[in-house]
Amino acid sequence: MSASGTLHEFPLLGKLIDRMKALSERIARLIELRSIDDRQLDQIAHEFGMSRSDLYALCASKAPTGELLRQRLAEFGLSEVVLAKKHPEVLQDLQRVCGNCNTTSRCARDFAAQRIGHRDAYCPNTCTLYALRQEGLGRKG
Repeated sequence: MSASGTLHEFPLLGKLIDRMKALSERIARLIELRSIDDRQLDQIAHEFGMSRSDLYALCASKAPTGELLRQRLAEFGLSEVVLAKKHPEVLQDLQRVCGNCNTTSRCARDFAAQRIGHRDAYCPNTCTLYALRQEGLGRKG
């Protein structure tokens, strides 16, 4: 029996392996971050408009916040590419807030269940997203 056959028969084992891989990747990101000297680390954090602790939290995060933000932008008819061109500082702030959000699990569940309209109540980026849509930054830019 092959390893992939075993994983197919025991999906719980496959999920456990996936979680271990994700944990390993987060640990590797943190180790890499800790290898950077303090001055450079402060400079990196400053360039992203965040504190050093925010940067560590972002690297330690297990949530797929990049994909969640892309989906959230799509809900508002917004494009990451257009925002990067027209308002890079706003996009960075959206990424920072999303990356440090404590409701990412709920957000991911809502997207998976295709629940529409629920995220406005808890998403810390909601006001910014409405303002960007009001500005008329549609997908075509």
